[in-house]
Amino acid sequence: METPPLSRHARRRIQTRKLLIQTALQLILEEGYEAITIQDITDRADLGRGTFYIHFKDKEELVWTTFHDSFLELELEAHRNLDRWMPQVEYYVLLNNFKHAEKNHDLYRVMFGRQGSASLTARLQDFLAEVFLFDIQNVPQPPEINFNIPEEIEAQILTGMISRLLFWWLEHPNSYTPEQMAAMTYQALYRKQPPA
Repeated sequence: METPPLSRHARRRIQTRKLLIQTALQLILEEGYEAITIQDITDRADLGRGTFYIHFKDKEELVWTTFHDSFLELELEAHRNLDRWMPQVEYYVLLNNFKHAEKNHDLYRVMFGRQGSASLTARLQDFLAEVFLFDIQNVPQPPEINFNIPEEIEAQILTGMISRLLFWWLEHPNSYTPEQMAAMTYQALYRKQPPA
């Protein structure tokens, strides 16, 4: 069954929301999260303040919703495309995280970078820990990957490692690809080569 085309009003609403998000991320990267206001965002986007509040409660909700929605989309796609029984599924989970960060470079820099917000970073780390815990509990692990530690501790370790790696990778000039970052992370964790 085909989805009916969006109305002009719906298309305009989507475009306005995207403009607010792009403008906010650009301003945060230029001036820092704490320095910008909703008025700064709407002035740069050439929109009224009321328009902002139609879409978002505040600037934290704008950034968080943007990240949360895109990350959940990534997770759903990964779970649709990954065979839970395939060898080294952990590598592909890491690869998806690095690919998502590369695709959403500015958003990740706002979430993890020096220009971002400590409360958003903490919120993101809590969310990542929940995602890792879900994957640990629901993706069968080969016997050689048993760390013999509580699952919630494993999730926290992975969260700390991945968030720090993402911060470094996005903030410092380097030529590492998502594939290379995932492979090195996999090797550091599991002490074996990732899949070819």
